Amino acid sequence: MRFPEFTGEWEETILGKCVTQPLDYGMNAAAIAYDGENKYIRITDIDEQSSQYISDDPVSPAGQLLDKYIVEENDILFARTGASTGKTYLYKKKDGKLYFAGFLIRAKIKTEYNSAFIFAQTKTAQYYKWVEFMSIRSGQPGINSQEYASYRFLIPQKEEQDKIATFLSLLDSRIEAQIKIIEDLKLLKKELLKKVFFQELRLPEFNENWKIVTLSDVGTFFSGGTPSTSIGQYYNGNIPFIKSGEINADNTEQFISEEGLRNSSAKMVEIGDLIYALYGATSGEVGISKIKGAINQAILCIRTNLNSIFLLNFLMFKKEEILRTYLQGGQGNLSAEIIKSLKIPAPVYAEQTKLSHLFSAFDKKIELETNVMTKFMQQKQYLLANLLI
Repeated sequence: MRFPEFTGEWEETILGKCVTQPLDYGMNAAAIAYDGENKYIRITDIDEQSSQYISDDPVSPAGQLLDKYIVEENDILFARTGASTGKTYLYKKKDGKLYFAGFLIRAKIKTEYNSAFIFAQTKTAQYYKWVEFMSIRSGQPGINSQEYASYRFLIPQKEEQDKIATFLSLLDSRIEAQIKIIEDLKLLKKELLKKVFFQELRLPEFNENWKIVTLSDVGTFFSGGTPSTSIGQYYNGNIPFIKSGEINADNTEQFISEEGLRNSSAKMVEIGDLIYALYGATSGEVGISKIKGAINQAILCIRTNLNSIFLLNFLMFKKEEILRTYLQGGQGNLSAEIIKSLKIPAPVYAEQTKLSHLFSAFDKKIELETNVMTKFMQQKQYLLANLLI
């Protein structure tokens, strides 16, 4: 796929030929509170999805601030180590005065090349395969400046670079706008939950006082277990085995057998059951099961006489407070007893139901807009695969 006015052959080059100076490393400085002017960009400050600088909570670098570490127009930053190896960022003036950190490598692109075009090369399947290959070759995730400089790709004349970059930029702008729509909807829902659960906002047809109940008084609870991994016949059956990272999924990575279920503490949940992650990386996450399957010991099934969607949203709203209260410094686990002891607001069931419809309407709108964004992202990947030879 090419713009019709261009017919010339693309030439193979390497990144190292497109830069004004050798690729260099950032400053090894601690992050301190933002001083109002000097921002510090680290690997974690580059958004995984959009590759934009995350400016919500900026920090500044400590120590002496040397101009050689300031990121400028046409600079591309590359993550050089860890799970994010290969992640990239193209500087934008709106991001302000940025110093780059030591786990990033900078490529200062010559003005005779379009930096946005070269940046787009880092979003292709070819680039991702190269990053994976380089990491496997070294035995650990990590690519140094000389290796990045050796990355090969095809490049057309500057006019065609400009045309492709402008076209992709229009799509990027639409994706950024879509991300903003989704973020705004999530913030709006968060504010709605706050006003509802603090009873600052009531549905006009309801005026009864809300009761406060202890969760243990209005439901039944159980956790599961894990069949012995040393007994092969307990696995690869037809029962989905739901783990804490899969409470909102519609499929599971692992399955167990009927024999595994009988000979372990694993318990069955039904579609529509409320399930809560007690520990692991997803501790505090809650969902309504989309799967009839077995749960392990890291999941608590909650069956109550409250509206499930109403309770789900309350537990989502309280998640940070629960983790802050019971997981000191992020350490430890939640337990069934902790969750059962929670105080829950309980309006009359009709009000719970009506509020659940309101919450679900927001969720459906967020899902719809997320699907739109996914389509834009797929369209971009298609264009990258076909515009970049």
